[in-house]
Amino acid sequence: MKPEFRERILCRFKQQSGYARTGDILDLGIHNIYLKELEQEGTIIKIKRGLYCLQNLESQSTMAEALLTIPGGVLCLGTALSYYDLITWDPPEIHVAIPHGRKVKQPEYPSVKLYYFTGIFYSTGINEIMESDHLIRIYDLEKSICDLVRFRNRIDIDILKEALGEYLKRRDKDLNKLNTYAKTLKISSVLSQYLEVLI
Repeated sequence: MKPEFRERILCRFKQQSGYARTGDILDLGIHNIYLKELEQEGTIIKIKRGLYCLQNLESQSTMAEALLTIPGGVLCLGTALSYYDLITWDPPEIHVAIPHGRKVKQPEYPSVKLYYFTGIFYSTGINEIMESDHLIRIYDLEKSICDLVRFRNRIDIDILKEALGEYLKRRDKDLNKLNTYAKTLKISSVLSQYLEVLI
């Protein structure tokens, strides 16, 4: 590969916070075969078809990468709980909620576990925050706790207790919002039972 091509391609990646699509490189008048070369030598990583990121990207966020590949995705459950430091367990996949019925192709990287939420279960409590120079969508603290209770039969009881216990210690907790969400999501009686044991 000509050094000038390499420089122009890598410059485009850096201009876009370490990410580029095949179309971005074609727009430079450079053939996309050079992306394959950069991938084979380990300079860039293929996230999914047509989307790449720099291998040594210091601000690289697997959460941001996961959401780039999943339109409408919202970080949820284990990933959200881990992000808020409510659990010590680090899920092996990125947990992402998408609207029920939406067809999504799983990315090659990072590893993603999809959860299909309907209606208010999907739309309630979505937060948008900046993470590694990328805007990511993640459920807020209270919605993450409600989802944990909703999925209690699929999650280890120790993770549930740890997350609830850590939540109750936090100064930024909002018990009014938690109760409102719990009523909306029809889990208020179950949540109350768990909280009574811990308070």
